[in-house]
Amino acid sequence: MQVLIVDDDIATVDVIEKKTDWESLGVDHVYTAYNIKQAREQILTKEIDVIISDIEMPKGSGIEFLEWYRQQGLDGEVLFLTCHDNFGYAANAVKLRAAEYLLKPFDVQIMEAALKKIIYELKEKRRVREESAYGQWMKGNPVRQKNMLLNDLLTAQISPQKEQVLEEISRRKIDMGADLYEKSCRLVVSKVMDKEKIHEKVNANLARFILENIHSEMLCRDAEDAVVSCFEFKDYYVVATVCGKKGELAEICTSMIASFRELLEANTTCCIGECCYVWELYDKYQNLLELIDENVSYFGTAFYEEESVISADESRDAVLDLDEMDRLLEEKKKLRFLSCIKQELGERMKDHSLSDQTLRKVRHEILQSVYTYLGKKEISASGLNDDGSLNRLEERAVQSVTDLIRWVNCLLERLFSYEAEVKNSYQLSQKVDEYIREHYMEPIGRNEIAAHFYMAPKYLSKIYKEQTGVRMIDTITACRISQAKLLLEKGERVSDVATAVGFENFTYFSTIFKKYTGVTPNQYRKNE
Repeated sequence: MQVLIVDDDIATVDVIEKKTDWESLGVDHVYTAYNIKQAREQILTKEIDVIISDIEMPKGSGIEFLEWYRQQGLDGEVLFLTCHDNFGYAANAVKLRAAEYLLKPFDVQIMEAALKKIIYELKEKRRVREESAYGQWMKGNPVRQKNMLLNDLLTAQISPQKEQVLEEISRRKIDMGADLYEKSCRLVVSKVMDKEKIHEKVNANLARFILENIHSEMLCRDAEDAVVSCFEFKDYYVVATVCGKKGELAEICTSMIASFRELLEANTTCCIGECCYVWELYDKYQNLLELIDENVSYFGTAFYEEESVISADESRDAVLDLDEMDRLLEEKKKLRFLSCIKQELGERMKDHSLSDQTLRKVRHEILQSVYTYLGKKEISASGLNDDGSLNRLEERAVQSVTDLIRWVNCLLERLFSYEAEVKNSYQLSQKVDEYIREHYMEPIGRNEIAAHFYMAPKYLSKIYKEQTGVRMIDTITACRISQAKLLLEKGERVSDVATAVGFENFTYFSTIFKKYTGVTPNQYRKNE
């Protein structure tokens, strides 16, 4: 396998050439070029399998180079590097079948993982072509057959019944050996969180390859014989591997978790299942996933299926001291509020009795305290989360104590700032006056204005009266009468003026107008 590095930045070429573990990737020779012309000369004189190329270069772009390369009919793969997250570049790269696309500054380990994926897929592509028939290739790839079987079992593409599974194995002509009728399948399931962070570093395809690769290399004696599947969900990945080890699995999984954290900045929880029959893999997979979700105290660590100590939390008693939490909110002691939560949940973490149900209960209790606090202030809670960011944190709060504390911290920050916004009487009275001037012609009153500002009508009226010295309804009426006078001065009909300024009843309009001006609308119109 031969690689060509193309970049006008000499330092970048040196870093890639000297820092990459080429031997582990199966690369025999590495060539370099500092512009497109040199790269073309290398391509025409060497048998290059993989190209690592910058996109932006002074004497021709990497996209133009790849287009030329494809025109030569060559089947090598290209890994692009660029300083700019430009969609146009990415779209052209995909169109010209670039294998991967990484942003600078890049992590050497990430680049090595990308190269490993590229080289593996290139070898597979060439092998398929050489074998000429897909069926012949599949027949000679028992590991690929087993991987496809595992994927179909875990996604219930095959019914998880003994007879159906055995029939499918026979139909696919998969040689399971003596393991077929023995409890020899030990499933290890990893739930890898922080998908958003992962995708900031690598794309989805490369992420799946890295996760599968680390799983197979660390959990299986021979990575090339590993049976592993990776599934992508909304906020996380799940990786499942069948292996035969047990004694050192917890230590291996702990190292694997550290690798995921270092390489992808992702938190991972592993559950090591007890051995089962092949036809029991679906049920085992579902059970291990449930155990990972339920056993929150094991978050970010590895544990055996038999170590699970969670039982249904049917107690109706509150987890937190609600009176104390209410008092701390009143005193705005955020750090003490957070400390009480950590202390209570920390005790449950120690004996591994903390479940996702407990976190759900705590989340509910915290929301209850917040709503009680706002209720006492007569402030509506509907404006607490206008941007939706708190909703996303709230959803994740049951994953771990860390996620719960992160949500509570943001919730309290927003709570106190929201309260300050609502209580800022000077700004609020101005906004109310502005709203009245813009909507006086509509059927507005205290309730409609309060709803607009996410406040209780009684509380808003109280603040407005304290600030301005007048009632809000009087301000609305004064605004309408002021506008009516302007229209009457222009000679408009009295009935039309009444409707235009928000009065539905002509008689009532005349009464109010005379009360404010001392004359009827008709008298005012004639005098003007």
